[in-house]
Amino acid sequence: MARMTGGEAVVRSLSAHSVSIVFGIPGAHNLAIYDALVDVADIKHVVARHEQGAAFMADGYARVSGLAGICICTTGPAALNTLASLGTALSDSSPVLCIASQIPAAGIGLNKGYLHECSDQLSCFRPVTKWSGRANTVSSIPSVIKEAFKRMLSGRPGPVAVEIPCDVLDASENVEIPEPTVVTRPKPDFEHLRQAAQLIAKAQRPVIWAGGGVIVSQASDSLSKLAELIQAPVFTTVLGKGAISDEHPLAAGSAILHPVSCEYLFGKSVSGSTETLETKEFFSGCDVMIAVGTRFTEEETDRWNLRLPNSLIHIDIDSNEINRNYPATVGIVGDARQSLQELNKFLGSMSLQNSSNRVEEVSELRKLVLRDCCQLAPTGVELVTRLRAALPRETIIVSDLTIGAYWCRRLLDLYQPRTYVYPWGFCTLGFGVPAAIGAKLAQPSQPVVLLSGDGGFLFNCQELAVAIQFNVPIVVLLFNDNAYGVLKPQQEVRYGRTSAVDLVNPDFMTLARAFGVDGQRVESIDQLGLAVATAIASNKTTIIEVPLSLPLPVMEPAPRLLHQMGSQ
Repeated sequence: MARMTGGEAVVRSLSAHSVSIVFGIPGAHNLAIYDALVDVADIKHVVARHEQGAAFMADGYARVSGLAGICICTTGPAALNTLASLGTALSDSSPVLCIASQIPAAGIGLNKGYLHECSDQLSCFRPVTKWSGRANTVSSIPSVIKEAFKRMLSGRPGPVAVEIPCDVLDASENVEIPEPTVVTRPKPDFEHLRQAAQLIAKAQRPVIWAGGGVIVSQASDSLSKLAELIQAPVFTTVLGKGAISDEHPLAAGSAILHPVSCEYLFGKSVSGSTETLETKEFFSGCDVMIAVGTRFTEEETDRWNLRLPNSLIHIDIDSNEINRNYPATVGIVGDARQSLQELNKFLGSMSLQNSSNRVEEVSELRKLVLRDCCQLAPTGVELVTRLRAALPRETIIVSDLTIGAYWCRRLLDLYQPRTYVYPWGFCTLGFGVPAAIGAKLAQPSQPVVLLSGDGGFLFNCQELAVAIQFNVPIVVLLFNDNAYGVLKPQQEVRYGRTSAVDLVNPDFMTLARAFGVDGQRVESIDQLGLAVATAIASNKTTIIEVPLSLPLPVMEPAPRLLHQMGSQ
């Protein structure tokens, strides 16, 4: 036990949890934390230019490192600036801790007119976090932060928030720093595993759907082993990209909603018909699905119209997700890696009815998907092909919301977990630049390439100053169609006119020079590969402007329909 300020108690509590980097902005109410950071050499502080950017950096860092991302902000408007970022982390199960200051303890809730006063700041965090709490004394700070780590990392990971009154941060008390939180993952139920193994052993055409939970629990090896053992194609969700290498012969990709040939999927011809159906119908042609670490969200299931096999084995660490959107034949609540490891043990001692090699089937499926995309929208496929050829295998792709990213989220091959960062559930525009900075700080030796549109880029482009100040080289592919390009075709098809979607942009090359970053404009997709490879090799922050309109993606029902209607 030692005497320390509240600010010191915060920093030492973070150090006890092996935190090595934090993101934030100082303010009048949290200066005690910043003063304490000066004396702790093992924690690096990265000062952002906006609190939303700081929290997005923490999120990007968490997704790529697998560790907690920490952001620090001051009271009121600063705290509220983090909410969109925390909501993004909540939707995508990313462990982020936001530590915010608060007005003096005696004035909370009185609406007396304190500087930065928010009538109920703590409640503002509740809709976008797993848990939020307040430390009302200096001595309680370590226990509150320990509880925050426990809530953040237990079960399905997610963001948490802690607020501390400014007078508590400035005060001094005797404080004991407890041992750090140790989180144990729930073990799957033996009987449920046995039931699942029996279903799989009898299956003729099993299929696997892998979500982000596989990556969180480091279950990729166990996933591949299961796929090989039962000869099951493995589809991934957007957040599950990289859970299995796309070079694996049983990797079916993430274009699960794409139309493919009926004859191919069911092994029978449709006489006199040119009818096609979607890749999602592949599932109904299988008899058992093993879904691991996925929540069956609206976007992934085409508004829950996705037809699943008659038998569904759903593995998820969050018991609330079992049966939420699809009824499970067998629900297994537990850590993905432990569950898959135990399932593999069961199956290893059983006689499996499916003995056919399905590698050729998966290969043909992927060829048909790609061929269809090439026929309908060759420019989109060319974008993905040239990017993949130019990118080193270990490149981390960070996406904002833009049509170029939409193509890549379904067709770009990845080879490692934690190399794809996407604001999927909350779909938060402006995520890209700060998240890319956080990702690069998590893995400095790996290239980081951001896919951004002109509209989303301007939400948080100020964080490029952080990339320069802290020497964090990222490559920004800036798709510039001078519009909110995802929305414009929707308006054209639905209403026959557009409104508030055309943009007057700055000269992005001049903007790049103003920030001190390199800039290059390419005039065609075929110039993109060399530009990307050169930018990565330079090891400098670079903006590559792509002033082109890309076709709407055709891998998912809604944009495919818009593409077809717009082409008529």
